[in-house]
Amino acid sequence: MAGQDISILAAGKIAPDALQDVYEMQEVPGSPTRRSRRGREDEDSSEATEKLVPQTLDSGLVHHFPPGDSLSYVQEEERSVIRKFDRHLVLFVAFLYMLGFLDRSNIGNAKIAGMSKDLDLTSSQYEWILRFFYITYVLFEWMPILYTVLAPSTYVALCVLAWGIIASLQALATSYASLCILRLLLGISEAAFGPGVPVFLAFFYKRDELALRVGLFISAAPLATSFTSSLAWLITKLSQRLAVAPWRMLFLAEGLPSVVVSVFVWYHIPNSPGEAKYLSKRERRIAVSRVEQGKSKVEHEKGDRKFRWNEIQEALKDPKCYLTAVSGSKLLLGNVIH
Repeated sequence: MAGQDISILAAGKIAPDALQDVYEMQEVPGSPTRRSRRGREDEDSSEATEKLVPQTLDSGLVHHFPPGDSLSYVQEEERSVIRKFDRHLVLFVAFLYMLGFLDRSNIGNAKIAGMSKDLDLTSSQYEWILRFFYITYVLFEWMPILYTVLAPSTYVALCVLAWGIIASLQALATSYASLCILRLLLGISEAAFGPGVPVFLAFFYKRDELALRVGLFISAAPLATSFTSSLAWLITKLSQRLAVAPWRMLFLAEGLPSVVVSVFVWYHIPNSPGEAKYLSKRERRIAVSRVEQGKSKVEHEKGDRKFRWNEIQEALKDPKCYLTAVSGSKLLLGNVIH
């Protein structure tokens, strides 16, 4: 009887909502009798972290049967969870990256607006101001390790707050030395965020889903360059009648928004799929289950995502890490040496 019901479901003759009720009538060998769906959904969402045993029907509907629980879902439910993460998480993180890119790149527009003249900077000094940012950016790219040490909502909020404050303080620079120090600090704060975003997104997506999301995140940089000059022109034009120099107003106008947004980061970014406020209770369980299911055998054996020194040692022994570091640093080092 159960086999006939599954065939009918696979043919699409029964609504997906009835899918769980069919499986509730079945018993999985080695597991207790299925509980009712209402009682099951009232349980704590942490039960979704139990190990799942996937089975696939010919219709493309995927059902998961955890031993000791009966959480099951169809692909459309999983796609709905992914779409919500794309809208609420990926786009928001890309927006943060765009803000950071504006704060690091507005130094050129500030020069045009009169910064070099007011601070009496030579061409050589201006070039070193640019280099100092990338020097610390390269040296502190190890900081995304902290994504696994601190709560991501706290860590990302601190990063955004830090670069927002530092970028705004550039408006108070009175000398070449003070501006160099601020650029060094700005490089550290942005290196703590951007390079670690793929690690952060891995908490919410499977491996085969990450490439597209990381690509969307990185695309925020060229998006920022498409309007940064126009925005700088508008800010400096409106500030010409103020007592503040236009280039100082530019740093303030583009730095302070990051400070404000950091407050929203604290509340909006979840620390794990099970804490996403924009998902329903069932969707949070599905989000946790699918990520657990996508982990490799080694990741399951390690369990949590805590920082481990032995993993650092393994990475230092892997030649591929050095090849990636060299290829990824060519552009940044080019900005330093040029």
